[in-house]
Amino acid sequence: MTEAPLYRRLSTCSRRAIARTHKRFGHPYIYRPRGNLLQRLSRETGMTVDQVYRQLLREREELIRSRI
Repeated sequence: MTEAPLYRRLSTCSRRAIARTHKRFGHPYIYRPRGNLLQRLSRETGMTVDQVYRQLLREREELIRSRI
């Protein structure tokens, strides 16, 4: 990944969740970050909650693309 400012701030469980693509038995996994994570990242970075959410989705897309 080239630029991932929020990924570096995530805990281990959050990093695993953002990298997950499917659940058991091949069901697709839809990533939905929890509200407290969005609030914490918003406070730490000075971005709005909506900006943090969009940035996390962009970083997830880049992470999954680089893994394949």
